[in-house]
Formats: sequence, structure tokens, C-alpha cells
Amino acid sequence: METVVVQINNNRAFGFLENLEALNVIKVLKSIPRSVASDRAARLSEIQSITKNINIDLTNFRFNRDEANNYDE
Repeated sequence: METVVVQINNNRAFGFLENLEALNVIKVLKSIPRSVASDRAARLSEIQSITKNINIDLTNFRFNRDEANNYDE
């Protein structure tokens, strides 16, 4: 199971997600009211609280600018 943070920009899309939840395809862990979502600091705080236990190991990671800019492949 994976946890994903998304922003819904459309009421129809939100309804679609509600239907998916009703079918037990997804589970809404937390809904942030639009008034809070428009406040950048509050939004970042919410994202940090959701993702605080997610660790990414970047050991031996090397950024390759040429590969990053290679859009043809």
C-alpha cells in the first residue's frame, strides 16, 4: 500500500475520489478545508505532518544534468 498526497482542483474530481473511497479502492486519510489549503504555511505544515515518517535513501545518488534534460527518451 502506498500513501500519496494530492491536491484536488475540481469538484467533479473530488466526487470521483469519493466514489473510489466508497468502493474501497482508496482511503481518504485526511481532508484539508479549502480555507486552510489556501494558506501556504498551513498547507506545508499539513504536508510535513503526513510525510514526516517517509525516508528516502539518497546514498550514492549522483545527479546527471544531461540525463535530466534528455526529454527525447
